[in-house]
Order: sequence, then structure tokens, then C-alpha cells
Amino acid sequence: MDITDLIEPEIICLDLQAKTKEAVLQELVDLLDGAGKLANKEQFLADLWKREEIGNTGFEEGIAIPHAKSDAVAKPAVAVGISRTGIDYGAEDGELSDVFFMLASPDGQDHHHIEVLAQLSTKLIEESFITQLKAAESIDAARALLTDIEPSAQTQPAFSSSNFAPVPLSPFKQRLAHIKEHLLFGTSHMIPFIVAGGVLLSLSVMISGHGGVPETGVLADIAQMGIAGLTLFTAVLGGYIAYSIADKPGLAPGMIGSWVAVNHYDTGFLGAIVVGFFAGFVVRTLKKISLPDSMSSLGSIFIYPLVGTFATCGAVMWVIGAPIADAMVTLNAWLTGMAGSGKVLLGTILGGMTAFDMGGPINKVATLFAQTQVNTQPWLMGGVGIAICTPPLGLALATFLSPKKFKRDEREAGKAAGIMGMIGISEGAIPFAAADPARVLPAIVAGGIVGNVTGFMFHVLNHAPWGGWIVLPVVDGKLGYIIGTLAGALTTACIVIALKKNVVEDDQQDIAAGSYGSVEGEGVADILAVTSCPSGVAHTFLAAKSLEKAAYAMGVQIKVETQGANGINNRISERDIARAKLVIFAHDVAIKEPERFKNIAIIDVSTKDAMLNASALIQSKR
Repeated sequence: MDITDLIEPEIICLDLQAKTKEAVLQELVDLLDGAGKLANKEQFLADLWKREEIGNTGFEEGIAIPHAKSDAVAKPAVAVGISRTGIDYGAEDGELSDVFFMLASPDGQDHHHIEVLAQLSTKLIEESFITQLKAAESIDAARALLTDIEPSAQTQPAFSSSNFAPVPLSPFKQRLAHIKEHLLFGTSHMIPFIVAGGVLLSLSVMISGHGGVPETGVLADIAQMGIAGLTLFTAVLGGYIAYSIADKPGLAPGMIGSWVAVNHYDTGFLGAIVVGFFAGFVVRTLKKISLPDSMSSLGSIFIYPLVGTFATCGAVMWVIGAPIADAMVTLNAWLTGMAGSGKVLLGTILGGMTAFDMGGPINKVATLFAQTQVNTQPWLMGGVGIAICTPPLGLALATFLSPKKFKRDEREAGKAAGIMGMIGISEGAIPFAAADPARVLPAIVAGGIVGNVTGFMFHVLNHAPWGGWIVLPVVDGKLGYIIGTLAGALTTACIVIALKKNVVEDDQQDIAAGSYGSVEGEGVADILAVTSCPSGVAHTFLAAKSLEKAAYAMGVQIKVETQGANGINNRISERDIARAKLVIFAHDVAIKEPERFKNIAIIDVSTKDAMLNASALIQSKR
């Protein structure tokens, strides 16, 4: 059932008068009853309370979705209410609830609740939707937003994604997904600082020929450049986590708070992450406070940064700084202990995680753990740097040793994978994993484990927070690093060759190189897409190419906007949005300027989904 058929003007209230949970349920039930949706409002109210006894229906960010299946419902409906003061609904995050969706379902319709909740959840995960709904000045304006949840057949073509339907996440999982996006947004801005700083510092030490940092001359200057990068990266990490949560007003509180935590309490990267999230949520909470019109222009540039910085730094100094520092000491002590007999276990875990999703979120967790310890525990990057490059190098080696196991385009991809592996880009293995995950994934995980453990056993120290052979100049134990890389790559290649069968070329399915791509003009694309990943490099463009190739094969015009390390490329314009009927968000970090697409149907997936299921996503247009 389409939710847009269930929301009528008579059951929308933009100014609820209720002050308690009991009163708001009664007020919404009265709306439904007045619109003729209930056969017995007392019975339906009782059924609502029975549902509340099972579990509170108040969720994060002020949203509550009370609902019940009841014989007392005459016609299914969704009542919508907004409280201007907020109500203590008992939500898990402790915040007041101010946006209510009451679902009334007849008891005989088994799937009604599921269908309506699924449609509603697709809109609730858009951060701008609730803000726009609360800002609606009329019932007609609110209903226009609400009925855009799923376009009706009369206004737009129905989109059916029968081959690929992303499962709506629960509010808790939505929150976890947002936390991951914020963290990866911060790390994507942090990585250039630790790469530049770590390499410059390591080069200065290596060229000097001494074990310490040079103190005079040009090499001392280069060392200071590197130290600056390694000093700033924690502030950048915390600042951009806060920026991702609260936009520009969160940047100063996040950076300043992280600097205080790291430099005054020695909290390290762990403190920067905690402070970044704290600052972001503080500023986002401040932004919910209504300011007088005369002061609204000062909010983003004065009030929010000032109050947010004071609150964040105060929390660091007086509450959380010391406990985080203690946790960091414990972590380093544990890692130091692992440097002995525990290396095999830790190497197995880090190697498997680094190789598993080739630059994806699991990979980022493992690499971030090692990268942020490069100053104090460089042996971690000694193993992880090897595991980063073994997946693409192993598959490149497999295409060379056994070309009959791979199609023509895979053999060509093997050449590119070899280059990507040498410069530490795991994503070179993705085309192979997308085509044959059951055989490729076990092989690259095994290779990553062998390479990582070998690096640990040879006591390799990698002073650069990167992988591949490009970092060999700043590696202590170069022979062990090379042996580990070769052992991991050979392991991957042998397993892939053993598992795969010889292939038969199918020339009909080959698409000539360069014959497909993204539309560059305005107002001509049938379908739109935006791709973005933490590094802004490999996953961003691999997802884009997968979508472009699938669209070409299906005769669909697609325009793909990439939000990567070089900013926004091939920007989607208002003319594009006005013509197209669907946009695909394929991202692992927050999309920039998502409000542009508020009047168009959206499919929201990860870059991995786009790479593995591009054809199904494009098919959903039809």
C-alpha cells in the first residue's frame, strides 16, 4: 500500500497542544477519529498502549512512530503531528520528541505495517526532511513533502526495484550508519596530513643517516614540515567529524577541542574521534534552539562556534580528557604486549580486515588503527602496509600466471591492478571481486593475512601511513617488507588459480573501451547518480564506472556526479534534476548538497552495492 494514499489534510496537525505522551497519543487518535478512520477510538488507544508496553516507539532526533494493528481501525491511515515545544516521549536518546507519525492499520492486513514503515523510513534517513517538515508553514506544504515519500502513478512513473531493493534500516542501524559516515568523512580529510607528514619526517631521518630527527640544516626543516603534518592530523580528524555532523559551525569546536585533548591530555587519535563526535552533537543541538530574527545571522559565525568551543573544551578539561588519556595508555600498553607473542593473532586480524573489502569500511577500520599509531607503533604499518597491496598484486600475478582463468577485460584489469598495488591502492582488486566474489574474497583475505603476519615476524617498521612498494624508502626492514608482499601476493594468486575454472570468451558481452561514459550535457540524462567514498579516489570512480557501464548496456542515459579528492566533478544541475526521474546515491560518506534532490526519487546505497549491483539499480528506473 502506498503511504501517500494514507495521509490526508484532516489528519495533519502542525501545532500539537499536548505536553505529555498520554496527551499526544490522545490528540492524534482524536484526529484519526474525526476523519472517520476509526470504528472505536478507545479500543484503538488501548491497542496503542499495548504496543508501547512491548517497546517505546520514540526514536532519535525527535521522531516518534506510535502504531498499532487493531480491529478498531475502519480505514488505514497515517496521522502526522508536530509539537513546537517538544514532548518527553521516553525516547532512547533522552531527547524530546517533536515529530509524530501515528500508523493505524486494520488487524487483517498482515503486511500493511511493514510496507508503510519501509516507505516512511526511506524519507526519514534524509537529514533535511525533518527540518523541512517542521518548517512547513501550511498543511498543504507539509502534505506536499509527505506525499513525496513515494511518488504516485499519476504524477511519476513507478519505480520497481524487484531485482535489488535495499532493506530499510532500523532507526538504530540508521544511527550507526550515520556515525560511520561521520567517522569516514573525518578520516578522508585526515589522511593527506598523515601521509605528507609521515613521509617527509621519515625521509629527513633516513637521509640524515642517524636514528634521530635532524636538528640543523635543510633536513631539519623538512623534519619540521613532517612534524607539523603529524601534529595537525588529530585536530583535522576531530574537526571534520564535527563538520560532518553539524556543518561549518562544528569545525572550530571540533578542531580546537581535539587540539586541547591531544596536546594537553595526550589522548591521541582516540581523543580526537571522541571529541569530534562530542563537538558535532553539541553544535547540532545548539542549532535546534530558535534564535531571534535579529540574531539568526550571527548563529553560524559567532554563537554556535563560540558556545560549542567552550562546551567542548570544558568537557575535555573537566570531564573526559583524563579518562580518554588513560584509555590511550592502556591501548598502547596492549599493543606493546602484542609486539611479542601476540603478533600472529593481531596480524591475522588486521591482515584479514585490510584485505577483505579492499578500501571499504572494514579496511578503513584496520588501516586507521595502524595509521594513527605510526609515530609510536610503526610495526603496525609494517604489516598493514603489506596487506594493503597484496589483493591487487595477487590478482595481477594470477592473470599473468594463468591467463586462461580470466576473461580479456580481466586480464587488462590485471595490468592496472599491478600498478595500483605497487602504489598502495587496494581497490585494484575490486573488479575481480565483483565478478567472482566466492573465489576471490577468500583468496585475498588469505593473502592479506600471510603478508601482514610475515611483515610482523620480520619486525618491519613502516614510518609512512601508506602501503605498497612506494613507501620502501621509509621502511626499516626492506627485505622483510618485500618478502611479505611477495608471499601474500603469491598466496592470493595460487588460491584464485586453484578455485577458478578456465573461461570461455564471450565477445558479445564485451563493451568496447571508451564507448560508455557519463552524460556531460544538461537536461538529457534519464537517470542520475552521485558517488562518493572516504578517500575520494578509487571507490568513488569504480562505482561511477560500474553504473555507467550498466546504463550503456541497457540503453539508458546516465549522468554521474563524483564527489572525490578533487571536489565535485560533472555537477548535476537543476535542469538534470527536472528531467530525470531517479537519482542513485552510491556513497560511504555523507553526500554534499543532498537537498538538491528533494523532489526526485532516491535510491541510497553504498559504493560496494553500486559496484556489485549496478544493473539492478539501473533496472529500478523501469
